[in-house]
Amino acid sequence: MKRNYLLGLLLPLLLSPGCDKKPSADLPPTLVWHKNQDHIRPAGGTMNVWQGFSVKTDHFSADADISQFILWRRQAGLMPVFIEYSLQGRKVELSLNVREKKTLPPSRAFKREKFFFKFDAGFNFLRFRKKSKDLLQIRSLDIGQVADKSEPQLRGNESFSVFLRPGSGRIDLDGRGSVTITEQTMAKEPPPAKVRTIHSGFLSGKIHYEFAFTQPTTVTMAVRKGQFNIRSFSLVETPAAPPAAAPRLQGKPDIYIVLSDACQPAHLGVYGYARNTSPHIDAFAADAMVYENAYANASFTRSSVATLLTGLYPDSHDVRVLAHKIPRTLLTLPEYLNAKGYQTGLITSTFAVSPHFGFTQGVDDYVTVSTKRYADQDDSIHKRFAAWLDRAARPHFSYMHFLHPHLPKVPPADFKIPFNPDKKPLSPERMMELMNKAKDYAAPIGHADLEELIFGYDSSISWVDGEFGKIISRLKQKSLYDDSLIIFLADHGEAMMEHGVLAHGSNVYDEASRVPLIIKYPRAMGLKGRFKQVCELADIFPTVSGLFGQEISVDGRSLLQRQPGRDYDDTMAVSRTFNISGVYGLRWQNWYYIISSGDNHEQLFQLEGDPLRDVGRHSPQVRNYFKARFLDWYGRFRNKKDFSVEMNLKKLPAGEIEEMKTLGYL
Repeated sequence: MKRNYLLGLLLPLLLSPGCDKKPSADLPPTLVWHKNQDHIRPAGGTMNVWQGFSVKTDHFSADADISQFILWRRQAGLMPVFIEYSLQGRKVELSLNVREKKTLPPSRAFKREKFFFKFDAGFNFLRFRKKSKDLLQIRSLDIGQVADKSEPQLRGNESFSVFLRPGSGRIDLDGRGSVTITEQTMAKEPPPAKVRTIHSGFLSGKIHYEFAFTQPTTVTMAVRKGQFNIRSFSLVETPAAPPAAAPRLQGKPDIYIVLSDACQPAHLGVYGYARNTSPHIDAFAADAMVYENAYANASFTRSSVATLLTGLYPDSHDVRVLAHKIPRTLLTLPEYLNAKGYQTGLITSTFAVSPHFGFTQGVDDYVTVSTKRYADQDDSIHKRFAAWLDRAARPHFSYMHFLHPHLPKVPPADFKIPFNPDKKPLSPERMMELMNKAKDYAAPIGHADLEELIFGYDSSISWVDGEFGKIISRLKQKSLYDDSLIIFLADHGEAMMEHGVLAHGSNVYDEASRVPLIIKYPRAMGLKGRFKQVCELADIFPTVSGLFGQEISVDGRSLLQRQPGRDYDDTMAVSRTFNISGVYGLRWQNWYYIISSGDNHEQLFQLEGDPLRDVGRHSPQVRNYFKARFLDWYGRFRNKKDFSVEMNLKKLPAGEIEEMKTLGYL
């Protein structure tokens, strides 16, 4: 009798599939799901809330003008989407991955609408755009068919991954069966993944997984048998080591930034180029700190320079397309220095950093220099700078932006090319002809034509180098060189068919996102040499403020608080393209990973191995590590608020519209 009684008690436990308890309500939306997420309910908590929604008892409330869910799919395809919602106010724009746009009509009572969307394999962003006063509530979202009842988060052959920064924590699963756990840490060469299988308790129906990591790690939990819900997830990060004591300035040095548009560092002598394109820049580098692995945070000018001047990533300041301008509410580097008593000047030969796009916030003196063929040949940035320098008060800040060597720009016809003085510079017409050949994918550009295109590009670099030499000479003549902070850099690189594409903007290959960054600190600071760790242009603003002993709350961090020569450095630089959805390039250690947030297309390169070969197909664990790491980064730095301010491009001056067409932007 006793035996039968005990069996009667145990059989329901043994036969029950588990997952009776609700899943955790506070899972982050940055989990990578290797499964179809077909049914989204408030009971699932914040797991799919990417932006703008708060979770109520029986619905999601759209609290922001832009609200998004993140949805995961195993395969791409057209699927019906059922949305149960109420909407008080005007119609709402509904879009998937910024591509397909639908309309959600108003309805005071909850109703269910059916839409068809083409999903990508991987993550998808379902966006709702409304007006501030409108009230939008989502009760349920179903893909494929409406769910009759709640379903477990994980069944057999389904899994999820999560990126974990150094620290300790725990993941608890409710259910019965077995789960395989894979831990992948990373370095220049990834160590073998650690794999183990855990079975649920005989009676408890639980799996407890505890972890402690000293390096960033991706954990993948895959169900081998049974079904599970994630009951709890916790992570206590290891506190970051206190930053190194940063050197500080005495007084207020003059500050000069010289930017060469689209200058690829691999074409400069100081970065190892065999052709003698940059003798003046190379000589300057001997007095400075050369940052060997610096990256632009965007591969097009306006967004990259906005980051340079604000210290914010493009996904924070929202200058992400051609029509966007810097929001007036954001603090810029000229404004910061202006408040410290600096006279500020901006001298540019590109329309991209004009007042129309917000780049003169805090600028006292704005000067444009035309690079058109019929413009005054005696006009130049260095001459305008010399004149400004003669009248500028102390201390002062000057930002100088050369449009060269941005394709298809060429040096003046009378310029003597240092590395080949007997050859004349190419004409703009010939450069355009070569560029069109390179962009004709039906008939790939030949080796001789590509060499000619590179010759024209290198000639433009040589011309900028000569102009930079004149600026440095002027500073030395006025005894300003030694005690000043002088920065030479580019806003992005320029692809030269290394990966089969030309130019920049629509790609983030390493050659389009890596930039030269050479900083000559005031001589009294004694800072010079070579800095090998990864850094980014978002670091410039906090580096300047750090010189004054001030920390500002931006996305970048001061280079002065980083220690050159450390064997292990976890810094990751992220660059993006100019399209709204964005293709992102992630540089970390020896790896370069590219992912499109529009269609989830991925590429993975080992830069110290064969930098042109995509190794992602052969390294699925490493690729998964970077996908999870990207999602973690994107989750932390995506827009919390829509800062975007748009310009009507048709209202720009005729000269700026003409230049945009010449450079291929329109």
